[in-house]
Amino acid sequence: MAYLDLLLLAATALFLGYRLWSLLGTHEKDKPIRKHKRGEEEDVIPVRSKAAETSRAEAQVNPETPDKDRFLQGAEVAFRQIVQAYADGNVQVLKKLLDGPLLETFEDAINKRKKEKKTLEILVPRIVTAEVLDKLEEKKTAYITVRFVSEQCLVTRNAKGKVVQGDPDRYIEVTDIWTFARPVASTNPNWKLVATQVESD
Repeated sequence: MAYLDLLLLAATALFLGYRLWSLLGTHEKDKPIRKHKRGEEEDVIPVRSKAAETSRAEAQVNPETPDKDRFLQGAEVAFRQIVQAYADGNVQVLKKLLDGPLLETFEDAINKRKKEKKTLEILVPRIVTAEVLDKLEEKKTAYITVRFVSEQCLVTRNAKGKVVQGDPDRYIEVTDIWTFARPVASTNPNWKLVATQVESD
């Protein structure tokens, strides 16, 4: 549908402008939800365990009749991996998890950050909620849109390590709306992130 095409194009354009430094999320930067404690980074991205691998496998569901709970478990794992890979500038990981124009957008943002000699730190200690907003099938591709609300500590530093954006001592609540896609007839069961958007008021 033309609606989906417009959504993909709009999401790509919005990413580079309004949401570059905060990795696609919308947040109220003047309203910290709680203080960030030093040393808490150890619990941000859990060590990949058998349970995590199981959750990722469970997300590989039939796109026509997805199991909501299982899909969201896998989507949360993907969310953390994508956020961390973007912050680390790990393009190889992003290539496995993103597709379409969005992948190029992420790469451009990472390259720009490197040229400016800036580093991005993103800590995600907790995903508050994750819910499916929409499901559709178009041109033999299944799409599922998910709203993530998470606690994040977002900090951008310059080449000297000075903070230029964000606050390393507080968490903020971030809302991300991501659309995952998977070809219906593909033998590859994995879903990939293809679009992001800003939640309208």
